[in-house]
Amino acid sequence: MNMIDSISADQGLTKVSFVRLRQGDKILLLQEGGRLALGTWCFPGGHVDAGESFEQAAIREALEESGYQIKLGPSLYHGIITKEEYKGSRNDTSQVELVIFEGYIIGGELKRDDQALDLRWFDQQEVIGLTLRWNFLHNLI
Repeated sequence: MNMIDSISADQGLTKVSFVRLRQGDKILLLQEGGRLALGTWCFPGGHVDAGESFEQAAIREALEESGYQIKLGPSLYHGIITKEEYKGSRNDTSQVELVIFEGYIIGGELKRDDQALDLRWFDQQEVIGLTLRWNFLHNLI
């Protein structure tokens, strides 16, 4: 797989990586417990740590937040969003570089992270009524 390069010349930009996981016709969503995104639903993911690639962060975050070991597929989304749209931490830069990957479960079992309110599998009909962290997620579900 080719590594994703940053699309920003700003090396200090906050970078985040998320993973869409499917099982049959269901999709895994996490209900956010963080103050700014509290109660919204999103794919597992989070900040890229210093020295990490987007890919490494996605794999780490998926394990931490879902309990699943994964391998990555293609990038589904790569863009810059505002700090307000991202709804992350106070320390994030004014713009946030976001990558969302397709992911494939290769091991582990469903285990909710302590920071999340909920973690579960949904079919497409169930997702319609959920408040998603970002409106464009409806296009990826």
